[in-house]
Amino acid sequence: MLSKEQEIGLSLWRGEFSSPLVERDFRTHTAGSTAHDLRVALWSWVVLLLVLIFAQAARYGLGSGELAIAATRVLVLAGLLALLFYSKGRPAVATDGRLVTLLELAFFGSLFLVYYFRAANPAFTIAITLLMQIAVSVVIPNRLIFTMLAAAVGAVGTVLCAWILNMRGLDAIALYVVLACLLGYLSARRQHLMQRRQFALLRRTEEINVRLTAEIERRKLLENELKHQAITDPLTGLYNRRHFETLFERERLRALRNSSSLCLCLIDLDFFKRINDRYGHEVGDRVLQQAASLFVAHLRQTDFVGRIGGEEFVLLLPDTALADARPLIERLRRILAGESVDADESDITVTATFAITGVDLDNDTLVKALRTADKALYDGKSAGRNRVMMAESC
Repeated sequence: MLSKEQEIGLSLWRGEFSSPLVERDFRTHTAGSTAHDLRVALWSWVVLLLVLIFAQAARYGLGSGELAIAATRVLVLAGLLALLFYSKGRPAVATDGRLVTLLELAFFGSLFLVYYFRAANPAFTIAITLLMQIAVSVVIPNRLIFTMLAAAVGAVGTVLCAWILNMRGLDAIALYVVLACLLGYLSARRQHLMQRRQFALLRRTEEINVRLTAEIERRKLLENELKHQAITDPLTGLYNRRHFETLFERERLRALRNSSSLCLCLIDLDFFKRINDRYGHEVGDRVLQQAASLFVAHLRQTDFVGRIGGEEFVLLLPDTALADARPLIERLRRILAGESVDADESDITVTATFAITGVDLDNDTLVKALRTADKALYDGKSAGRNRVMMAESC
């Protein structure tokens, strides 16, 4: 069973992602906050150095040894100020860590000089070394491998200086600096792993959000598609009979409120069964689709077109009086008769019979209006088809 660190690809001893790409993404993501923390730590370091330089100058004077110590600390101070200036606007400097590590090594080097020039009083220098080991591990942001490199140099250098100068309590000194390194490593490692676990969790959350968003969009599209399928005829894309009933009732009530007119037109393609029998249902479907497209293209945007049967269509004409409906439908009839549909190597001319009726806004339902129009449609077929008929009740 994989541990949590193995699942997200973390190297336990380095405190970094095993994948260089993921680690690069993490550093880019945290560059801003790391740069801010680094600047705070560097300014604190500057203040500490200034205190050390002036305090020890006042205590020990300006002998040759003190000048050498002060010179190295001034160089480190200059490096800190240069890094503060250089890193401004360059957050990648903070996540890279190499320049910070060089300054840490230089500071430890300045501490080693103190052992030679103040061999009689090493306790203060050892305390500063231990403090710096903790600082580089916990306070100063850096990569864990560079942090431990600097801390190890400070520890090894301190033990070597104590050994060379034959200091008393060498075992205790070695123990202290090793414990400081170990505690610093464990603290820094915990901090690095925690930051990367949070980043991995953030990325996982973002991925889940992306998938959820995509799933929501997919379901919305599916829902819209289902709604569309529920109200339209799959062959022609026109409104089906069920939805047309809803539209009819809505427009009837609107016309009743506004005291306007509402007309309905029933359309039946002439001799459609012959087309199916002679040319096949594929050609018949193309005829239905072309007729549907023609009706939609040549009617007003406020009109509604539906398919209620095999070759039967219905039109709903809001705000339209019978006197205005007839020329509109007559024009539609002529356009349809002038079109043709390709069938094998011949063209099929399609005509239709149209029947118009006015809607009784107080009493009519779609069934009643269609029944009225159907009677006129039957008369039109008996009279020879390809014509516009007005219902007798009108």
